[in-house]
Amino acid sequence: MVIGARPQFIKSAPLIKEMVTRHKRTNLTIVHTGQHYDPEMSEVFFRELRIPKPSLNLRVGSGSHAEQTAMIMRRLEPVMLDVRPAAVIVPGDTNTTLAGALVAAKLGAQVVHVEAGLRSGDTTMPEEINRKLTDHCAALLLAPTRTAMHNLAREGLGRLAHLTGDTMVDALRTALPLVESRERAVLARLQLRRDKYVLVTLHRPSNVDNLRRLRSMHLALRKLSATVQVVFSVHPRTRRNLARLKLIDPLRKSGVALVPPQGYIATLSLLKNAGCLLTDSGGMQKESFMLHVPCLTLRSTTEWPETLRRKANQLLLDPKLIPQAVLATAFDEKLKKNIRCLSNPFGDGHAASRMAELILKNVPKNN
Repeated sequence: MVIGARPQFIKSAPLIKEMVTRHKRTNLTIVHTGQHYDPEMSEVFFRELRIPKPSLNLRVGSGSHAEQTAMIMRRLEPVMLDVRPAAVIVPGDTNTTLAGALVAAKLGAQVVHVEAGLRSGDTTMPEEINRKLTDHCAALLLAPTRTAMHNLAREGLGRLAHLTGDTMVDALRTALPLVESRERAVLARLQLRRDKYVLVTLHRPSNVDNLRRLRSMHLALRKLSATVQVVFSVHPRTRRNLARLKLIDPLRKSGVALVPPQGYIATLSLLKNAGCLLTDSGGMQKESFMLHVPCLTLRSTTEWPETLRRKANQLLLDPKLIPQAVLATAFDEKLKKNIRCLSNPFGDGHAASRMAELILKNVPKNN
């Protein structure tokens, strides 16, 4: 299994647990590419999700998409030549996902794509390129939703696809008791009241590398903070660009609470108790849906259309509309009540066991 970024750790944890506990005779080698290397983006997730220590960390670090993907491939190839895996499991849609799939396919190992079939239709997003290419390298496609299955069938990949559900449901259900035992302390540490604040996360290049757009978002958050408490969990990439524009102090002075990226349990605690989520993260769109928290997504498209169809999520492109949209959403009790009644399109919390069975059934054993 090749993983390297925060969302991959969450998606992989239930499947790793399934493979190493119920299928002990399976030899699972975990390779960490080091795409995310900050302790709060990596180590804390291994600890909280109880993921076994990786057999190897490639320590690739940051760089452009081409540099990062190429470096992962260069460092991963000799590892695969040494291990000679029958299959390589690649979750999600990061540069790590694509690099792992390309190296495995070229060396003749079967590629297993976890979270296959997602499509936003926006090819300016690196993740859209990564997920499409990975699907077309794969021998086994594990799809989280019926929409993903339709996407794969439309691209001629239906015969390789299986509907398993989403392992993020498995992870969240496992974590909820711990979240419920710690959420009061998390809120107290930041002096927050339930349903009285908005949680913000931003990390996509289209939002945070576009400095003009980032400046507009900062102005919107300052305006919003005059009416409602804003908690901004700041990704390292976002923090660097805010610092470059000298916008960190103005945000703090306006009352925006700037916090570093939180661990899995603390993030779920903050999300579960927020009046609204403002994000550009694909994973957090799902988590907000599962925790019945209204979401506003700062993008023109989403790979999770199920959340839009059920009115739990709205796309919001113009930063100037953020204050108005957040206030209308965060305090709409009828909307929140409707979201709590929605069925979950992401599965029943048993995706990992289905995936493990499919992998062991479909992947030939190494001699």
